[in-house]
Amino acid sequence: MAFQPVFDPLPSKPTSQSQRDLTGVLLVILRDNFTISTWLMLGALIQGILSFLPYPNIALVAPVAMVLLFQITRTALQSFGILKNPRMDGVIPGRTAVVYPNEKDGQQNSPGNKQVCAIILSIRSNHPLGMLAKGFKESGDYFDQMLAELDKDATKYGYLGASGWISAADRGYASEKMGMLYFESAEKVHEYAHGPLHTKAMQWWIQAHKSMPHIGLMHEILEAPKGSWEGIYMNHHPTGLGATSKEVEINGNKVWMNPLVRAKGPLLWSKGRMGKESGAKDWQEFHDAVVQEEGEAFFKV
Repeated sequence: MAFQPVFDPLPSKPTSQSQRDLTGVLLVILRDNFTISTWLMLGALIQGILSFLPYPNIALVAPVAMVLLFQITRTALQSFGILKNPRMDGVIPGRTAVVYPNEKDGQQNSPGNKQVCAIILSIRSNHPLGMLAKGFKESGDYFDQMLAELDKDATKYGYLGASGWISAADRGYASEKMGMLYFESAEKVHEYAHGPLHTKAMQWWIQAHKSMPHIGLMHEILEAPKGSWEGIYMNHHPTGLGATSKEVEINGNKVWMNPLVRAKGPLLWSKGRMGKESGAKDWQEFHDAVVQEEGEAFFKV
């Protein structure tokens, strides 16, 4: 029996999660590029300039007070449900899990039935100018070009999707920027890496890296065979494997399907999401909690 998909099939591949809002990505990187004290000093400088305007007290206080009042009012109205909370956009209520569709019919009935490969790529600028230093923009441009190429011909490259992240544990600013890219296999990763665009990027890096020792790059490749991976999401927007997609054929038509399905039955257990055998009560305490919340029927597909 097939599990219930969250999304309908699409005629074309969705843009990778990390590429859907490039303006927003740039603003986040810019905000992260400087310390809080730098931003505060910049704000103080702007206020100092405003003090030379007529009616300096009003010029200094009024804009800040109005913006702060607006933000407080909007937050209060969103908290009480009077205004829509944009942070809930795209959130899928309840439990969802990853089950990739069969290539021939699009049915999502076999958890963990495919191998997947994740490649982690990251860049960090250790220059005092951060993202404004030599080499950072060029590196980012190559990365964006490669993601666009992968999105354009994803089936050929065995590409499933990508998510973008910023490390928050190492230092408080100019943090490490990371991309998590998903492929069908490490072999597909290597095939793409030996292609023209990535080769061009590597040639540029080899020729330029000695002049920009402040730019750090890394990658890690992790390949998981069938039955060795799983994903579960609770009240969450599509992310990670849940934000990927795969081309399949349904009734003779090529379509793209997101792997998220409603997590019921065997998908409530980690072993079940891997496609492995698990007992009806693989985790007794979790089973009892779900029965109390949803009822025994929730464990049936």
